Amino acid sequence: MFKPNIAYLFLMAVLFLVTACSSNQAEAPTSSSEPATTAVIDHNSPAENVFSLYKGEDMSTENKVTNMLAQLEGIDWAEYNRLSNSQTLATLELLYTYRSLITPEHYRSLFLATTNLDGASAEQYAAIAGELFTKDTEGVVQALADLSDDANRQSVISSIAYHLGYQDVSQVKQELEPWQTNKGLDDREKNVIASLIDALNNP
Repeated sequence: MFKPNIAYLFLMAVLFLVTACSSNQAEAPTSSSEPATTAVIDHNSPAENVFSLYKGEDMSTENKVTNMLAQLEGIDWAEYNRLSNSQTLATLELLYTYRSLITPEHYRSLFLATTNLDGASAEQYAAIAGELFTKDTEGVVQALADLSDDANRQSVISSIAYHLGYQDVSQVKQELEPWQTNKGLDDREKNVIASLIDALNNP
């Protein structure tokens, strides 16, 4: 009878084990080597956010205006005009109509919304800023003094001066002059008043 060689049997056993291990490794899951996926966050521009609110129909006009005011900071009105099919003036007219809803918490957002205003839109913005200044001079002066961007501050001051220019300018300046010595204002705030008087002198 044929007797298998022990060495031969041992070699076959080793080959079987090696083959089995290789097969298991090939079938091992590979998910651990796949890169983790991350959620994609869509960051809308201020123009997109404001227009989305403006055209929305699921809230009252008062809520719409209040929410729009909170989103104005950094808006590019040229971009907004493209997105809205030339609704910049209509949007600013809406804000003017509901200007009683504009509170000091909205001042910064509104005053940082002067990019690419022109023509009738710039005049409508000036009406909003000018009316706010007349109603709440101290609050507006404080908000302007807190702006870090000098060019932006001057842009708003020029808008206010433009609106006040429709009044008796000499009387407006008389009403402003006491603010320059107002002990309740700091130097930055007094500088805002001085800049406004200068803008009235040089329309």
